[in-house]
This record gives sequence, structure tokens and C-alpha cells, in this order.
Amino acid sequence: MPRPPSSPTTPCPRDSADRGERMPLPSAERRRWLSAAAIAAAAWPTGTAWAARAADNTGEATPAPTPSPAASSPDASRSGGGGTSDKATMARLFARPTILQASLSPDGRHLAMIGYAPGRRVALVLDLSTGQTRMVVPAKGDSELWILQNYGSVMDVRWVLPDMMVLRMSRGMSLGLKPDGTIVRRMGGLFVERLPDGADGEPRALLIAGNAVRTVDLRSGRWSEEPSGLPDREGLWAFDAQGRLRAAQTVETSLWSGEMVWTHWYRTAEPGATWEQLEQHTDPERAWRPIRVLPDGQIVVLARAGRDTLAVFRYDPAKRRIGELMAGHATDDILAFSGVDDAAFDCVLTGGLQRRVFWFDERWARLQKAVDQALPGSINMISGADPEGHVLVHSRSDVDPGRWHALDTRAMRLKEIASAMPDIDPARMRPMTAYRYPARDGLSVPAYLTRPAGEGPAPTVVLIHGGPWARDGWEWDAEVQLLAAKGYAVFQPQFRGSTGFGRAYEQAGYRQWGESMQDDITDGVRQLIERGIADPARIAIFGASYGGYAAMWGLVKTPRLYRCGISFAGISDLDDFLRTSWTDDSTAATRRIRRRLVGDPSTAQAQLQAVSPIRHVDRIEVPLLLVHGTDDKRVLPSQSRQMVRAMEARGKPVVWLPLETGHGFDTPDSPARRQYFERVLRFLEDHMGPRPA
Repeated sequence: MPRPPSSPTTPCPRDSADRGERMPLPSAERRRWLSAAAIAAAAWPTGTAWAARAADNTGEATPAPTPSPAASSPDASRSGGGGTSDKATMARLFARPTILQASLSPDGRHLAMIGYAPGRRVALVLDLSTGQTRMVVPAKGDSELWILQNYGSVMDVRWVLPDMMVLRMSRGMSLGLKPDGTIVRRMGGLFVERLPDGADGEPRALLIAGNAVRTVDLRSGRWSEEPSGLPDREGLWAFDAQGRLRAAQTVETSLWSGEMVWTHWYRTAEPGATWEQLEQHTDPERAWRPIRVLPDGQIVVLARAGRDTLAVFRYDPAKRRIGELMAGHATDDILAFSGVDDAAFDCVLTGGLQRRVFWFDERWARLQKAVDQALPGSINMISGADPEGHVLVHSRSDVDPGRWHALDTRAMRLKEIASAMPDIDPARMRPMTAYRYPARDGLSVPAYLTRPAGEGPAPTVVLIHGGPWARDGWEWDAEVQLLAAKGYAVFQPQFRGSTGFGRAYEQAGYRQWGESMQDDITDGVRQLIERGIADPARIAIFGASYGGYAAMWGLVKTPRLYRCGISFAGISDLDDFLRTSWTDDSTAATRRIRRRLVGDPSTAQAQLQAVSPIRHVDRIEVPLLLVHGTDDKRVLPSQSRQMVRAMEARGKPVVWLPLETGHGFDTPDSPARRQYFERVLRFLEDHMGPRPA
């Protein structure tokens, strides 16, 4: 089932700020889910040049809004953690967010929110005039539980009219509700965007229903549906401003060889127009993502087109080639954007060390600048129908999980109206620094560093992300804050192979497990020692999944650099891992991809064994804590159990902790997660100890 691109009709880009329970969708619904929900992250500031027609943000200035006392900047005081017990600290840091996402009604009277009730997500509406909050999607046990049974869990909410919001549900369905919670429309599909009013003046919405496009009259409920005419397979759809399906990308995978084929399609706006195949590729680097079809028939696409970073281009269906660069960044991928109906943008969101929104609409750009002045040190997302009307500000940072403000644009006054985690005091959190350091071969390596309170070298935890084709970000992180509160500096290197820093940087990590990827980590640690930040006698290496592998391999490759190591769900035997993993190696396609990125055990067995920790246990000189979920289907528990036996057989210090969980934790407040970190803190205390107060 296809997915549409992010909606181009709303200010950029919708910020879900979802930091709560993971909501895995069944495969069919996952394919339906809007790509906007995956990439609409908060904006993170960075300062770099643009190859696009951006407003220069000069000219008449907009005065900075005045925060109310409740909305004062979290940057005012940044001291260390408090003196509460570890359990109390974990209970506060690992709590589920109270609010996950929020959307302001066009008339500014109501705030729709996604939050938590015991056991599941719920939708809430706050009346901003009375301060009263109403639950509009039931919690477990409510008399209207049938909604959850038939439509699944609520995923997100957005307003389509001043008196109607749409909830998108996990089973590919949508509900239209009044602010008081009355269900006025049960929509047989997944909401995509609000369309221009029909010829009769009635408001319309665009939905995807299976392999068809559905148009719904929001007031009467009348709807029409048109089959896509495309193969019912994985892919992406793109529409024009009238809601007509005009461009698509489909993906087909060979069951036997695992080869993937990307096919690009286009059709004109004429009634009954047939699909024309534009291109077909087996190389994902040559495939492009359709975003929007413009009035002149050209397609807005997201592609690399020979660049190192993802950028936005025009594609000419007549010439069958990518044309004009519409927006591109020299070092950072473009992740999301909106407002492309007239071949221009409202704004774009970029990646990099710190993400940032660039506004091309000068009015929104001035307002953004004013809000940033009022709330310094934070990432401030602004949204609304009109920059001179009712505006919602979502603000978050390295020390703040997030809060929402209503902005009165006439008086330029901010009022805090909701908080993601009210029990988190930003003044008690530790700030995170984003920076780069040179690797031994000259490559510039991105990194994040969070230092505890106090001066001088500190015991340091080297925290390695999983993936490894993933990344960390400049954001509030419960695990980082827990370690910093205990007196540890936390170093998070984004070694080569990490995503979000350009294609060349990612590809530099291919088949480099244990080699240059590990050297990047080592080089970063040694530079922290040289700078007087890390206490050379008290450094631990710690990670999960790939990070667990890197922790074990760090103890092998640089046995005297670390005082101890911690591996959660780590890979100890690469050869075995590439042959036996249940979920990541379950199809020909996944096997093909993993062997290209990591190595092929049928042709490179010796190389894989050479960088497998279990083959080099004799070189480990310090204690190792091994943790694994007993229900892990991605990295099998045998990877850790065999490492435990190998360590014990050679008299090496090892601690074994099996947990009743999978490859991670389902919820932030999972009992298994608390058990895990209680043991981690004891282990670090035993072998390093925090810095004396």
C-alpha cells in the first residue's frame, strides 16, 4: 500500500514531538502511514548557507513576544542534577510524556492534543478560554472502547475546520470530531490533507483508502473514490493541488534474489489518463521520491541527483530527467518541507548536527526570529494558518522535553499552555554541546557531549548509538540526563556510517565494523582526555545493538583505554549474526542489504571473524556487563550468552543480566528499563564511581 508525501498545505513542518510509546503498525497500515509522520521532527538550529530562494529575513523587524512567567526561557539556569535517589530520578526521567503532540484550532479557541491514559494513547481537547480539558477518544475501559477495537490507537490529530479535527488511527482509518468530542464523520481511509473547497463551496478532504484515492465532503460526508490504477505494492504517491493522484513510485522486490526495483510513474490531469512509466532503477541512489505535481505538470522530487545531500528538484516528465534545483543544502539533508503548490516553499527542514527550519515566507521568517529571541536556547517550532493570526509555538531543547505556548501575535505575548513532561525541571538538566573533531585520517566526525556539574576531568561514559545506520541528536535524552546527574560526562560520537551527515559519510562506514568506525570512537575519547574533559582512569564504553558490539570491540581493540564496558543486545559474533538473525535476515532483500553493508559470511568469513569480540576474549582486561532481552528476535540472545560463557571460561570478569524484553523497551516507563538502568548505575559505581561531590 502506498504512502503520500508530507502535506504541502500547512506551515512547515508539522511537529509531532512524539517521544512516548513506540506504536508499531501492522505491515499494511505501516505502508499506508504518511511519510510526513516519520519526518516531521522538530527544527534544530544550525547556521549554514543555502542554495535556494530563501527570504533573507531582513527588513522590518517583528518585536520579540513577551513570555508569561510560566513560559520563561529554560536557558536561565543550567545546574546539575538533584540529590534524590536513583529510583526517584529514574521515575521522573523515564516517565511517559503527558503530551505527545498538539495542534491549535484555526480560531485559536481549542488545543487538540495526543496524550496518555493508563494503557494507551488518547486524544484530548483543551478549551483555552476556560482552561478545561476533555478526553475525546476513550481510554481503556471506556464505554466507547469499540472505537479503539475497530480503528486502533490514535496516532495524531490536526484541525481541518475551526469546529472539526481529524484523528488519524493506527488501522489506516480517520475520525472527524467536534471540539466537544462528538464524532461527526467516520472516514473510510487515512486522512492526507485538506483540499480546496468544492464547486458547491463545501470543504473537502483527501484520503487514501487501500489502493484508491477518496475525496470526502467534510460537512455532508458524501464521498467519491477512484482506484489508483497502480500495482498494489509498496510505494509513494504524489498529488496535485486538486487532490488528483498524478505521480508515484512503486517498489518491487524479487522473492528469490532480493533485488529491488524502483519504478517511477506519471499521468496527466486529463480524465481517464493512463499511467506512463518514466524510469526504472535497481540502484536506490538513482531513485527519487515524488512530492507534489505542480500546475505546469512538473513533479517536485526529493533526490540526491549526484549530490552528497538530499535536495529538492523539479522533474520534467516530458524530458524524463531531473531539472532545476529548488532547495539544497551544502552539508545537510533536507528532511521535510511544505508549501510547494506554486513552485515555491513556505519552509524546509534540514538535518545535520542540529536541525533547523528555513522559512521562505518572509512573514513567517520574521515571526520565527522574534520567537527565537523570546525563547533563546530552545528549538521553537511555529505553526498556524496565518502568521498574523493564532499561532502555536512548540519549544524544546537539550534540557527540555518540550512545551507548547499560545502566541498572541497582536500583543506579541506568549502563554504556556501545555508541557510534555511537567516533572522535568530544565534548570536541573545538563546542557548538550554539539561539535566536530578530526579522526586520524582527517575525516570530520560529529559528536555530542554532556558534562556534569563541577570542574576538571570527569568519569566519562562513551555512549554508542545502535544501527549503526542511525544517529543521535541534539535533544533532551533521559538516559544521558540520568548519567550526567550521577556525575558522568556523556560522549556520543557520530562515527562514520551514521546517517544524516551526507551520503559519503554514511558510505564511509560500509564494511568498517571494528575498523575505521571504531577508530572514530577511539580518536574522540583520546581527544577528550587531551582536553582535560575525561578522567583517563575512569572511562566506560556503553551501547546497545551495534553500540553493544562497539562496546565489546572497544575492550578488545583498545583494552587499556576503558575501565569497563556495557553491552545491551550486542553482537559478539558477526559471522553467526549474519547467518541466524530472525527478523533482519528473514528475506532475500534484507540479506542482500546487510551483506552489502556489513560483509558476506560466504566470501568474507575471515574478515568478519577478525572483528568479532567472541574470537578475541583473551584481549579483554576489564569488567563487562552483558544484558540481553530474552525475547529479542533481531539480535538473538545467544550472541550474549555465548560471550558470557567465553568470558567465564577464560576467567574474565563478566556480569550477566537477562531481561524480559525484546530488542529494546516498549515504553519509556518499562519495568525492564528501570531494572536495566539500576544495574547499569551499580556497575558503573562499582568500577568507576561518580565524581566526588
